[in-house]
Amino acid sequence: MDIPKFPTDEQEIKKYKQKMQEAGIDEIEIEYPAPGYYDHPVGPYVKTIKYRSTGLTADEATIEKFARADLHSNEQQRLYVQMVYDYFREKETWPTYREIDEQLIQIDRKLDIEEIVKDLPSGFGNLLAHNHKYDEKAVLSIAAIQQCKNSQEDLENFIKAIRLFADMHFKKAVVTDLTVTGADLWRELNMPESSIRKVGELIKGESWLYIGSEVDRVDGFGATWQYILTREIRKFDGILSIDEYLERRDKPNSRTISSADQVKSLLGYMYRKPGSEDAISGIETWAKNLTEPNEKTGTKLEVALLNALTRLGVPALFGGDIEWTQPITGEKEHSGPQTPIFDLVALNFGAPMRGPTAVLISCKSTRNQPKDIEIRLLSDESQKVRKLLPGWQVFGVLVNLGEPTADDFQERNDVRIWKQSDLQVLFQARDSKYIAQFLWTPPWHWKRGVEITWRSMFNAYHKDLYADE
Repeated sequence: MDIPKFPTDEQEIKKYKQKMQEAGIDEIEIEYPAPGYYDHPVGPYVKTIKYRSTGLTADEATIEKFARADLHSNEQQRLYVQMVYDYFREKETWPTYREIDEQLIQIDRKLDIEEIVKDLPSGFGNLLAHNHKYDEKAVLSIAAIQQCKNSQEDLENFIKAIRLFADMHFKKAVVTDLTVTGADLWRELNMPESSIRKVGELIKGESWLYIGSEVDRVDGFGATWQYILTREIRKFDGILSIDEYLERRDKPNSRTISSADQVKSLLGYMYRKPGSEDAISGIETWAKNLTEPNEKTGTKLEVALLNALTRLGVPALFGGDIEWTQPITGEKEHSGPQTPIFDLVALNFGAPMRGPTAVLISCKSTRNQPKDIEIRLLSDESQKVRKLLPGWQVFGVLVNLGEPTADDFQERNDVRIWKQSDLQVLFQARDSKYIAQFLWTPPWHWKRGVEITWRSMFNAYHKDLYADE
């Protein structure tokens, strides 16, 4: 039996208990930390699970898996980073490692802060792993804060400040290093003092932006932070989001044509007609194979989707079947694994605080409504593969080239349904980061609100594609 994910809200707890009782686990108690301790960033922290096995269907492996239920390392990292940010969000300053260590011990004595931070990347409050100084501050970079719950307001204020400072840089009579203070945000943006203090702390984590900092006193405002910014601030002129900030910070030449767009041209050349040099018509052929039904064969869709994922740097395994005819004998030959139920597997090997994910993709080159039997078979296959990949998140996706609108296909907990409009997004995307949420969000978290937010973000970064709409 496959143990389902721990529930994260009251509605799911009943379903969880029912499924466990069907397996013979008759008593389950989910215990949460006492009020004021901490809420896990992806749901309540499951502290203990108590069980009494009296059913006949429970097997030893199931019981053992429950007995060893604990936080995985990536969950511990998420817990730690969120705790650091929550402290900052409340107190407007960064905590010491000692303060966070004391909070971790209150939650669970097994949580070892040095073990947690040792594999975290730079900027994720990991300095303790190098100097073991518990009284130093645990500081998070903007990239780390972006992964935390309830961080949107602080990040938006940071972007407003950076955009203002870039504008101030260009308006200077003499282009030199720029001195900025918290009073600039108060005067130009009418930003509250608490937000100003936090912006100053956030800039501190982006040390490459400035060459000096101190506390200054400004007439009419009082004591506040002061930074001497380098010319690097100019690259952030007009930025609108944290994603754009990180892209310009980490990829100085990101405004040039993206690698994904260049590979799209290559795919057009590969799909061109024999004897032709017309890559544009080749792109049209690829798009047709990806988004238009083909009742004769689904192989064109499988290969086109594989190319769409690879173009964006997403590793994918091919499980389908390619049929071809021997030129002399006329016999049919087959290549490929011919995997039953699913045709492709999209892979995400994980990142700091995020475990790996495998998405089993079943391609149906038709506009007909998805069949219930196809959904159930794919759901069952996902559970089988999950047993082969311990520690991985595994779920299934059924590709349908129509636009099914029935509630049965909109919000499901077993498999995702990708529609024709979703494949058009994969065809248009300029970078994998714009479709990451779409690709790796499991069905139990993919709700209408999530999809609307994601599509709004995608459209904002591909405005030129929708200029006529």
